[in-house]
Amino acid sequence: MESLEFCDLCFQRGKTNLCETYKNTFTKISPLHFSQQARLDKILNRLEVRPRLIDRRWTCIIDPPKRKEFLDSLLGINVTVHTLDDHVKVLTKFYKPEIRNLGSFEQVELPSLESWEEFNPKLRNWDIIKVNQKNNKFIAKAHLGNILKCMNFEGINYFRTYLNNNLPILAPMEKRGAYNIMATISEPITVYWKVDSTNEHGFIENKQLLNIPDEICNILRRLGTIDKRIPGMLLFDDDDFDLVKKILGCIKIDLVKSSETIVTLSEKKSEMPITIERLEKERLQVLIDIIKEMGGKIESEKDHFTISGKRGSVKLTFVENDKSVQDGIEIRISVSALEDPSRFTEILYMIKKRLGLLDLPLESMISQHWPIIIDSDLQYVVQTAISWWTNNSILASNIIGEKDKFSKVKEWYSKIKEGKIRSNLDTITLGKIIKFSEDKQ
Repeated sequence: MESLEFCDLCFQRGKTNLCETYKNTFTKISPLHFSQQARLDKILNRLEVRPRLIDRRWTCIIDPPKRKEFLDSLLGINVTVHTLDDHVKVLTKFYKPEIRNLGSFEQVELPSLESWEEFNPKLRNWDIIKVNQKNNKFIAKAHLGNILKCMNFEGINYFRTYLNNNLPILAPMEKRGAYNIMATISEPITVYWKVDSTNEHGFIENKQLLNIPDEICNILRRLGTIDKRIPGMLLFDDDDFDLVKKILGCIKIDLVKSSETIVTLSEKKSEMPITIERLEKERLQVLIDIIKEMGGKIESEKDHFTISGKRGSVKLTFVENDKSVQDGIEIRISVSALEDPSRFTEILYMIKKRLGLLDLPLESMISQHWPIIIDSDLQYVVQTAISWWTNNSILASNIIGEKDKFSKVKEWYSKIKEGKIRSNLDTITLGKIIKFSEDKQ
């Protein structure tokens, strides 16, 4: 997901210096004067925050208790910032809660005899349309003003029905526009906000948020998070209930607090270390290889590693907890962090700093070593390679790798060219990287 994709309306009068791309994550989107940057660095140093590059953008992540102090400090140095709260204020102006009723049920000619569905405003899902063939024409019945979608091997196309000289016809639409119209004709519904036993987190089931506009989906995913151990849920800070309620309210969804409590895996899990043999070998190997390249020495035990460097040694254990923490000479690593490149980077930085290992460019090293196991791995590898292509074609080629890794990237690219799947990534540049890699071999 491109976090800034839907901020175009927010920046009509010019971009701010920083943008809150995700909750408490601030990214530089326009240049700062060197004196402003120096003062910003002092603020971050005081707050014990280390900025880093994420997708080649200057980014800092602020601990929630320090958020207000950070934002107040920006005012003092004249650094502008676009927060998620600001984004919601702009976004909600463009959605009105009134309902637009559909027109009459009319016969309409379709361009093809394929799989057609009509949006159901009451249930917010899709109804299959029966298509009949008459005199070499494909005829179906649908409501005027409604959205239809056609599914074929090339993908999904959207249309809206309307009258032209008293004749019902179809007008093709982009998905983004179609879903915004669907929001205006949808009937009001209620969804439920459940909390955990700590009352610190709120949960909304994904299945309650069917067919919502991309703009709304974008802000919800920026404000909340997804935890793979709690599938099918969006996770928010409980303090954000009113903000989420405001977002959903603009598309006629009433968010109500439920009396039901979610029992999360964090309440069941143990602090006991996970044995090394239970860890995913490919991801663990990335950690081992990069530590060795930084000059670290590794000794393996049943349930931990001992890593040695210039400043001593640390014990590396792996646990089911949400966060990775350093406790004296022990570093406890969340196993879920092994699947997240940004959290993976934080772990390696922690080890590097603690042991005085070689100061190597971790982001580019991780992208080159990163295995492709699930779809998010593939997206990360491809996106990172594309971002490096213009400035460093060799690095871009190294990122998509050789042998098995390269084969997976090339297979995915081939499916896009054949129309079997679609992607928002720059596949033209990806094609250049693949050709460059093949020419090297």
